[in-house]
Amino acid sequence: MSRLEAKKPSLCKSEPLTSESVRATLSVLKGIVTSCYGPSGTQPIGSISSISPSSYGSVKDLCTAKFGFKWFIHLIPNKATVCSLLLCNRNDTAWDELKLTCQTALHVLQLTIKEPCVLLGGGCTETHLAAYIRHKTFNEPESILKDGGCTQTELQLISEAFCSALESLTGSLEHDGGEILTDMKYGHFWSVQADSPSVVNWPDLLSRCGCGLYSSWEELNWSFLRSARHPFAPQPCLPHEAMDSANNLTVDCFTAKLSGLQVAVETANLILDLSYVIEDKN
Repeated sequence: MSRLEAKKPSLCKSEPLTSESVRATLSVLKGIVTSCYGPSGTQPIGSISSISPSSYGSVKDLCTAKFGFKWFIHLIPNKATVCSLLLCNRNDTAWDELKLTCQTALHVLQLTIKEPCVLLGGGCTETHLAAYIRHKTFNEPESILKDGGCTQTELQLISEAFCSALESLTGSLEHDGGEILTDMKYGHFWSVQADSPSVVNWPDLLSRCGCGLYSSWEELNWSFLRSARHPFAPQPCLPHEAMDSANNLTVDCFTAKLSGLQVAVETANLILDLSYVIEDKN
């Protein structure tokens, strides 16, 4: 069977950050942790050889503070230019989880600053990408097969397996036993409560898609995720005119998302190269 190829995705457009889209950058953290932003006045340190003393700031005083059964030293700055985030919990396990969550959020923010591009979050990139791949392999297989390496049947099997894996990721976003739908225009992720009536006017139950970009009151048609439907070409994501209409846009870090997809593809290639897997007879 042919090897898969990991390429930089261009299906769901990633946008360079500007002053108008800085709000979207901050939204990267929304899906990871409820963040507290300080008075963000900080200045970068130019180089190690010429660091101004003002870059460090100064301490005016210190005091001790007790939270639960733990004592902390609180450094009080001379000027109100530093924001301290204090993490505490009576349970050490929950405290460790909170620290890990904040560390992950900071790491994602660092990646976003390094490469200032984002993707639509809330499962919408995955469902949009799956819809696009199905459309491409069903309607334009020749453009993919021109380089050779696999048959059209193998291409269909590979693409369907990859799309199913993408849709499985979105299933983890539904925690309340509800159903997941996709619209037939943008290919975005929509969630509906469990035990919904079989015959229903969907806009009455749906609010916004997973990323928050589109409203259910647009002229859309929906189908259940993984249900049998004819492949369609989803419209491109993130038009500039819709950017300001989404007050609570949820986005993902482009670098982290791309890295995750590359690891998945490389793992699949490794399994194909080995040509066998270990089966547990127990």
